[in-house]
Amino acid sequence: MRTHYVADTPLDDARLAKDLAQAELFPWSEAHSDYLSQGAYKSCMIWTRGGQVGDGVVTSYDHRQPSAFTEYANQMPYLRELISGLVDLERLNFVRLAKVQNSVIIPHRDLLEFTEIPDVSRSVHRLHIPLVTNGDCFFNEGNTVFQMRKGEVWFLDASQIHSAAVLSTEQRIHMMLDFVDTPSDKPLVNLKGRSPETGIPENRKVNRPPLPDADRAALRKLAGVATMDTVEEIFSIVIKKHYRYHGGDDFVWTMMTDIARDSGNPEIVRHIDELHRYFTIERSADD
Repeated sequence: MRTHYVADTPLDDARLAKDLAQAELFPWSEAHSDYLSQGAYKSCMIWTRGGQVGDGVVTSYDHRQPSAFTEYANQMPYLRELISGLVDLERLNFVRLAKVQNSVIIPHRDLLEFTEIPDVSRSVHRLHIPLVTNGDCFFNEGNTVFQMRKGEVWFLDASQIHSAAVLSTEQRIHMMLDFVDTPSDKPLVNLKGRSPETGIPENRKVNRPPLPDADRAALRKLAGVATMDTVEEIFSIVIKKHYRYHGGDDFVWTMMTDIARDSGNPEIVRHIDELHRYFTIERSADD
């Protein structure tokens, strides 16, 4: 299923704010924070296999168990009601709230580590619904940067290389819903006026100017200060530049590879190669 806008879903701001205030009292997991270049990815599990909050790492749940609302969901009646009326619960696998601020996510592919999970319980389709967002929140698929607006429903093709950025100190909170791919006569999403699966709408795409040659050269010069202590900061700079300028296909990984090689440090070269493999090519549940 290609990444595409589905429809808008009306949100009750007062009830949503009450649920999100309650969620702030929960101990949010920082599982998958390694996907961020600086900062933390925090998640709150509200629907899981077995109905257990768990640690937020989807491969650690008992996939033989049916999915159900967690104890956190039971303390957020509006979100529970929203989920129940919006999607096919029979195919719903996991739901989490995910919040990020002042951070960028490394370009990656999801689902690579799920090969050992049975087909009937493996997440295949992912839905995003922004609950709190702002104008400095971006998504990226391939070389397309786009924005999702509050209350919009999107399918995200997580098998493609993608990333996200929150270039402000304001929190971005999305509700993410994962589904299995079992046959059903029911639609995954119960919304009228659904948009056809035509990809990312033009009016959601961000038109970035071409990356100036001087900026490209300046990024390459970061090789001169590249060490294992600074490579994370350099990664963050390159990703942020990608969200403001069009640097060409696969810009982030290409630039990081060039910087690593220009550094003349074999350890940094190996590190970037290993990160590229882990985030975009293959990884196991044990990695």
